[in-house]
Amino acid sequence: MADNVPITAGTGTNIATDEVSGTLEHVQLMKLAISTDGSRTLIPATSADGLLVDISNANVPIGDGTNLISIDTAPGDAEANTVNALHTMARLAMYNGTTWDRVRGNTSNGVQVDVTRVQGQVQVGDGTNAVSVDTAGTDAETNAVNQLHTQARMYEYNGTTWDRKRSHATINKVGQYTSAQTGTALWTPSSGLAVVVTALQIQSYGTTAGTAIVWFGASADTTYTRSTDLALFDGEFAPSATNKPGVIMTLPTPARGAVNHVLRVTTTNAQSITINVWGYEI
Repeated sequence: MADNVPITAGTGTNIATDEVSGTLEHVQLMKLAISTDGSRTLIPATSADGLLVDISNANVPIGDGTNLISIDTAPGDAEANTVNALHTMARLAMYNGTTWDRVRGNTSNGVQVDVTRVQGQVQVGDGTNAVSVDTAGTDAETNAVNQLHTQARMYEYNGTTWDRKRSHATINKVGQYTSAQTGTALWTPSSGLAVVVTALQIQSYGTTAGTAIVWFGASADTTYTRSTDLALFDGEFAPSATNKPGVIMTLPTPARGAVNHVLRVTTTNAQSITINVWGYEI
């Protein structure tokens, strides 16, 4: 038998039904509509998903069937754990002035913080005792506070740039000459360093007189130019059989050549002369 049952309404109207197998009764098929008075709008549904329900308007209690989970909408610090807690996975975001960026971290270090952008004061300590920083230390100051020991570098101004101040081992350079010299290298510094002279000794012997010059020149410069090149000594010796002149200089301020400049010797005649230099490299 067909599913639909004809209902006489004028010439007749078909009603949608489903025939029951075996007993042959008809069950009428119904559609759900919104219950607004005077409305015939149907409640939406699909064959794939069934009845469509807007869960954004639904409140669903969560629990174990007996105890419900309470949700605290205004938590505070040091809040007592007096209710069941719901733990959720969430992402933190911070506003960068234009958009929101995710806060990042890892399992080793936790939340990543760019300390170069931290503003304000950061306290250093062991969790109980803070390290005090003395900004006006004096000699013989008592050790009355925790101390923070740091490694620092000291710099000195050379008139153009700042050089690191080092604790140096003194270097001694000696040159002895019996013929005329033209910009002969006495002290060539290591690459990238400069020679600093603290003391100088020149001793003339033999009987030939002449001018002796100790000066700084570039790596390829062997010609001394007065008033242009930096000279440590520029003077004349006139030795004789009974007189051996010399000079000893302890510089009150160390004399520094330019980086990679060579300490050179120039003599005008075939004079016999010994030059001793003390200093260091920076």
